[in-house]
Amino acid sequence: MSSESSLREVLKARARARERIIRDLASYARGLRENLGRVSVILFGSLARGDHNLWSDIDVIIISERFRGIRFVERCLEIEDPFGNLSPICWTPEEFERMVEKPSWRAALQDSIVIQDMHGVMRRLKSEGILFQPLEDLFS
Repeated sequence: MSSESSLREVLKARARARERIIRDLASYARGLRENLGRVSVILFGSLARGDHNLWSDIDVIIISERFRGIRFVERCLEIEDPFGNLSPICWTPEEFERMVEKPSWRAALQDSIVIQDMHGVMRRLKSEGILFQPLEDLFS
């Protein structure tokens, strides 16, 4: 087997693994509703862009009204990590609205994947000119 065909197989395996993780993340997001009520989930970073490696974490923003009144550093303590490498950032809807205006977050959210949207996340990202992909379009 040539090195080119070996590389092609590695890249195909990586793409299949990414798809599996994203599908599992969608299922996980549906389960978050039981504890958090209305919840939006955005995948960003290397896994969303497709340039991840074996050591990449799963960068997600979880948006819920339930985080109101809870100190920022304590919010994610209740978030289970069935993946072993989930890196959640837990925001209230109001915090999301403020953060999406910051240049650093605008850059971080480029090429993100909206896994679940119960807060108008896609509409807001679009209004800011941030390129993203809805989960529904990813595997269609």
